[in-house]
This record gives sequence, C-alpha cells and structure tokens, in this order.
Amino acid sequence: MATRTIVPWWPRAAFGTLPIVNQPRATARTIAVTAFLAATVLVGCRGTPAVRSVSLELEQINGSGVTGNVVITEVDATTTLVTVDADPAGHPDMPAHIHPGSCAELIPQPRFALENIVDGDSSTRVPASFEELTEPGQAINLHESNAALDVYTACVDL
Repeated sequence: MATRTIVPWWPRAAFGTLPIVNQPRATARTIAVTAFLAATVLVGCRGTPAVRSVSLELEQINGSGVTGNVVITEVDATTTLVTVDADPAGHPDMPAHIHPGSCAELIPQPRFALENIVDGDSSTRVPASFEELTEPGQAINLHESNAALDVYTACVDL
C-alpha cells in the first residue's frame, strides 16, 4: 500500500480542504514540471535578440524644402527595412536610392533602389544586412521626380 502524506503548506482558506498526495509520484512529477519550466525560462531568456535600429535626419538640398527622417531597422541577418517619413514640400513622388559616397560627393550609380517616397512615405525591404547598410561611405538620396533624377531634394549620410 502506498504511503499518503498530507501536504502541510496547502492554503486551506483559499482552496478548501487539504489534498492528499501520493509522495513518490508527487516528487517525480514535481521534478519533471520544475525541469520543464526551467528549460522554458532559459530558452525564453535567450530567444529573441534586441532589434537594431537607427534613425537619421534628412537634410534638404537645393532649397527643396524636403525634410524628414529615415529609419533603418534590422529584419534578419540578410534583410533590412528602410523607412522614410518626409515632408515632401510639394514633391508628391520622389525616387530614393542608397548610393556609395556621401551627400557631398555622391556616386551617381545607386547600390540599392528604395520605393519612391509617395506623399512623404516609403518603406523598403533591402536585401542587405544591417551592418552593410549602416557602414560609412554611403548616403540615402531623394530625387525631385522620375523625370528629374539629376535634381536632388534631400540626403543623409549613413
């Protein structure tokens, strides 16, 4: 016959009568449940790494009046989200690119095309790592329109 023990710590006022627990089973079950919970907590603690993100301020060029912010956010190891939130200053549809160089010395051939800034907003998933997009020697450049790609409206060095 199994030994039965009354658990002395059971809060009778909150839960009613004291349960009778089979001691050997309760110990094995308690160990299994405790091990599972500990493993879950440990996995959860190391699970999701912090998302890396940087916010940069656009500078207007050529008296365009275009200002705003660019946010670069890591999606995963090979993808980065570039979001542009701009005051378009009368430019309803502006092409945008990531160029090698700097705002002062921009190399015309872009590395990555971004979605056009339409009514001040754009969001593009770029097939490049966060490190690759935030390394120096690059700039995000906004153009006046598809018909006037040689006219720059705003820029920010990365």
